Amino acid sequence: MTDLLELKSLRKKLREPNGTTRLLFDELHFAMADTERSTALLGRSGSGKSTLLRIVAGLDVRYDGTYVFNGRQLPKALDPLADHRHEHIGLVAQSYDLLDDFSVGQNVAFGARGLDQPQRRVSEALTLVGLAGQEQKAVTKLSGGEAQRVAIARAIVKRPTLILADEPTGALDHGTEDDILDLFADLQNDGISFIIATHSPRVAAACERRVTLDDYRLVETARVL
Repeated sequence: MTDLLELKSLRKKLREPNGTTRLLFDELHFAMADTERSTALLGRSGSGKSTLLRIVAGLDVRYDGTYVFNGRQLPKALDPLADHRHEHIGLVAQSYDLLDDFSVGQNVAFGARGLDQPQRRVSEALTLVGLAGQEQKAVTKLSGGEAQRVAIARAIVKRPTLILADEPTGALDHGTEDDILDLFADLQNDGISFIIATHSPRVAAACERRVTLDDYRLVETARVL
């Protein structure tokens, strides 16, 4: 067993709106094995869950420490990290981040830029999330659950190694949340790993591992062996 990713001795300060700074991470360590499929990232509001996901996504390079992915230490430079993200990582947000003036298919196609046969990839991704044949539908006509499925399709269209999801069910009711969790389970069975920042006990319970940001570090809360 090898590590998919490892964060070593991470230290991060955050600048507050009033100009002061506060310590967010101090000697934080996190490793995720390539056989692990789902980790819930827990912690109170302001503890740094979203910031940690941004670091893993390569969107934040203002930290001390090292980030290793598949055995390779990643540089703290945005351009090569953008290439890394495009190749390996899918992003899912609570707010969906869809373009209202684009169709379902056009939104998903944003994740397929630069890939061979992008339209076929879009069709396959929409089929996987249960929206086969909906390419021409306006996103303004979607329910919350459907919008999140489109966001997930956009994240998986490039067939990433890892999906980072930030409160992906925060705006959904329990029934729709269960549907999204079922979809996540199917994708994990297909070999995609997930790190999910969440306040939802239901989402956390569905993950095989749970870690909590507390006192500037990550604490192992639970792991399903």
